Amino acid sequence: MQTKYLQVYDYYKKLILSGKLPENTKMPSIRKCSEQLSLSRTTIEAAYLCLAADGYIISRPQSGYFVTPRPVKSSTKNAQLQENIHKDKKDILYNFTSNNVDADSFDFNLWRRYIKSALRQDKRLLSYGEPQGEYELRETICNYVINKRNAVCRPENIIIGAGSQSLLNILCPLLKERKGVCFHDTKFAQGMVIFEDYGFQLVSNQEEADILYMTPSHMTSLGDVMSVENRLSLLKEAISHNRLIIEDDYNNEFRYFSKPRPCLQGLAGGEHVVYLSTFSKLLLPSIRLSFMILPDELLPMYEKKKALYNQTASKAEQLALCQFLRDGHLDSQIRKLKRLYAGKAKALCNELELTFGNRAKISMGESVSMVHLKLKSNMSNTEFRNRLQKKGILVFASPKETKGYAHIALSCCELPIEDFSKAVILMKSVAD
Repeated sequence: MQTKYLQVYDYYKKLILSGKLPENTKMPSIRKCSEQLSLSRTTIEAAYLCLAADGYIISRPQSGYFVTPRPVKSSTKNAQLQENIHKDKKDILYNFTSNNVDADSFDFNLWRRYIKSALRQDKRLLSYGEPQGEYELRETICNYVINKRNAVCRPENIIIGAGSQSLLNILCPLLKERKGVCFHDTKFAQGMVIFEDYGFQLVSNQEEADILYMTPSHMTSLGDVMSVENRLSLLKEAISHNRLIIEDDYNNEFRYFSKPRPCLQGLAGGEHVVYLSTFSKLLLPSIRLSFMILPDELLPMYEKKKALYNQTASKAEQLALCQFLRDGHLDSQIRKLKRLYAGKAKALCNELELTFGNRAKISMGESVSMVHLKLKSNMSNTEFRNRLQKKGILVFASPKETKGYAHIALSCCELPIEDFSKAVILMKSVAD
């Protein structure tokens, strides 16, 4: 049987090798460790001396013992994973699937002025934010969605949060009587995991679900939009089967050939639909301000619990956004983004037409930032996408196959115009 000091030695050795005691972590003092483990100081000191002799810890005068920097065996897998992640990022040359925004899309100086103005409201910043979100921001958002999205709501229906995940964490407990949820966009893993964590069953068939998570303004990766007729049909079917619809309207403003279509929430008269949207796409991804509109039927349950929730969105950013919206800057920002992305999309179309000529059909998508390329080829859409990915070009593959053509789509949001030519030339080398 091991002596006690060797048991202590093995205990700390395992913690160090597993990474649970990272390098430079201060070890408990001999006195404190003796008290914690109910062993004599002599036993602890002997164990520490052995650990120091084998290089696991080091003694620093007047400071105590610290874990020494050393390779940790059990972290090899994690280190390899991180290395692969960095390698994958490094191998991406041109990303036509990015959700990030163009560097010229936002007026940082303007936003900085509103943030500074908010930070001057000393008394308001001394208190925690309202759990539901600052009332004047909810009031301003209410006016905006009524006028721009045909929504039906009051400020009391609106909840502010830092991103859709934080809002879904509030919503899920209100829906505990429902069991199955169907996500139209199965790539929204961040939302699906929230429902799984709350015990909901993820189903692929709408008929088996009593919650439908829909993105009517962005039905596919290519930016297809649900027609008004299909929206009305979906609502009629959902109401007849007592299904709740969660409408994620994150991309509705970015239409090019058509005006934004009325949201499901408005078409339903504010009932049977939970509406989600965000300002991150219109402003900056780092400005994590989203909102949710609860139907009146869910409000009583939320009212009972809301005092227990902390507000996740910055109070200063809420105050800044409120005045930003009141001053009409969001409308001008949307117009600016449409001009910017439409111009980039046209430039990308020109590059594709010059490079591929009659071999391809080039068109702009309904989303202002999306360009479609239909290349005469025996490759499938997925095969073409995968070949491009091996060369460091990320694109969307159309879910619908067309005989004799490989159909992909490219988002020009993040990539600078000056990179289009090089990217398209590399794309052609893959197609040849």
